[in-house]
Amino acid sequence: MKWYFQPHPDGGAERDDDEVSAPGLLGLPAALLQRHGGRVLDPARAPIVDGYPSPAPTVYRARTLLVPGELLQDVDFITPANEVLQLAGMRLVPPGEGADADLDTDRGDQQVFAALRGLPRPAALVPVPGHRRPVDIDAWTALQMLRAATVAGNRAADGSEAPEQIVIDKTKVDRIELEHLLIGSAITGSPVDESGGGISGGSGNGSDVSGPSTTDAYLFSGGDPRTPIAVVLDPPARRPDPECESRYGGRPVIAVLDTGVRAHRWLDVSPNSAGGYTMAPDGFVAIDHKIQAAIRKESRRAAADGDKPRQVIEHAWDTPVADNPLIGELNPALGHGTFIAGIVRQVAPDARVLAVRVMCSDDVLYEGDIICALGHLAKRIALAEQDDLVAQVHVISMSFGYYSESPHDTVVTSGLWQAIQVLLSLGVVVVAAAGNYASRRRFYPAAFALESVPDGQVPVISVGALNPNGTKAMFSNDGSWVTAWAPGGCVVSTYPTDVDASRTPELRMPVNRMPAGEWPPGREALDPNDYSAGFAVWSGTSFSAPYGAALVADHLMAGAMRSGSGLKLNTPGTEQKRRRAVAALDGLPRRIT
Repeated sequence: MKWYFQPHPDGGAERDDDEVSAPGLLGLPAALLQRHGGRVLDPARAPIVDGYPSPAPTVYRARTLLVPGELLQDVDFITPANEVLQLAGMRLVPPGEGADADLDTDRGDQQVFAALRGLPRPAALVPVPGHRRPVDIDAWTALQMLRAATVAGNRAADGSEAPEQIVIDKTKVDRIELEHLLIGSAITGSPVDESGGGISGGSGNGSDVSGPSTTDAYLFSGGDPRTPIAVVLDPPARRPDPECESRYGGRPVIAVLDTGVRAHRWLDVSPNSAGGYTMAPDGFVAIDHKIQAAIRKESRRAAADGDKPRQVIEHAWDTPVADNPLIGELNPALGHGTFIAGIVRQVAPDARVLAVRVMCSDDVLYEGDIICALGHLAKRIALAEQDDLVAQVHVISMSFGYYSESPHDTVVTSGLWQAIQVLLSLGVVVVAAAGNYASRRRFYPAAFALESVPDGQVPVISVGALNPNGTKAMFSNDGSWVTAWAPGGCVVSTYPTDVDASRTPELRMPVNRMPAGEWPPGREALDPNDYSAGFAVWSGTSFSAPYGAALVADHLMAGAMRSGSGLKLNTPGTEQKRRRAVAALDGLPRRIT
């Protein structure tokens, strides 16, 4: 396995990357945008406001804005804001009181809970009742109208002073942002074109883009980036709980924000009769129903307020297999979380994975769902309840991202960065995939690796993809903001054993398989959609990030074993957690060849 690591000595890096070297997610099919209520921000057509930068391309959700909850309870803000939006036939719907009563606690670090209370929430934009003109609900237009209303002395179209001008507090408006659509960082199509690997490039999927023939090395039968394989190895040996307790003070826990998982014996997950899955007690993978319920509740609330296209993540498991059951082709990101968990099992078998589902199996995520998940992780870590697995999270792995329309303002306004900062302050290591667009343009959250952090904390680690021979993968993003490189081209890992979709072998004798019970069950060419063997080859920076996260977990365990280090994983306290994170980062090898 290969690994390269070059942390920025001062926690930051010079901002010298080309911000327009890639258009940024513009290859998303119209059907996908429609399903998720998304729009592409085209700088050539986007309304702009004096005093704010011209936007770069991005993809956002048209019917929501991310707004700190207390602003929507602030009558002195929401009343004039809605008076401004009413001019375009829109209004913001206040989402009710704070999302989590546990944030009003006298336990733990009060600065942490104050920061979590300030995180933004999705607020729905809806038509003004009785408006006499057709209304185009558009979050970018709404945001620009609010920004324009922060400037005193605006004039009417004829040059005269505008009557009864409404002026809104700029400091409050600047805390409002678009809710971006994010895309997973596995190759699901041609990796060096506008789709950036985000959307399948095969026939029949609504995509009309195709990459250079040199990218075919990462694709298989029919343009599929995944293919089933056979693995003849036993699962990597895993020490029993008592031994891990003695050696390390427990197991390091890696929270994987992704599609969730499905059945696989390496992960101690099996299907059950109720249509879901059962995990072995203290098995390799765990889920947390409270976090999933919080994500579901917040998303349902936004949908009920008027965000009708919102796809609510109802369950922790990776479903459905296919979006269109009449065709039955695999969803682009199906198995993504299972594959990532298998990488962790290979690199750090003594660790444990907490699978948090925030990604739809069609490869799309909502920024609001991610902020909600990170906020609840931070809350539980800060509460530090001893028997709570979530409170024991040491590393977070995120294999997705977006391009910001205003990168110079991102660290000021981004709720995603605010949530990550809280986690970093709690001693959690955050690892993110660099993206698959063959671009130097900053891809978030990975590009937050540029941002300095206080002494005694670790920065975000952003990971690009290497080919099996150690060269940089052609699809991988690059730039001064990419601080690590790990295997990401043609990686082998676990894939759900209960997946067999509609593609079939080119040849099969007889036409139908032999009756059940007869062995072997027939003669055929490779079935490209039968993953019952449980393993696949796949590519993307999606799979580089969990390698980096697992390597950090290995070094957390190594630090815990050093005599007199005081770095046992069960030593309580935020300061101790920060010390462990810094020691693990310092111990990471700069190069593995």
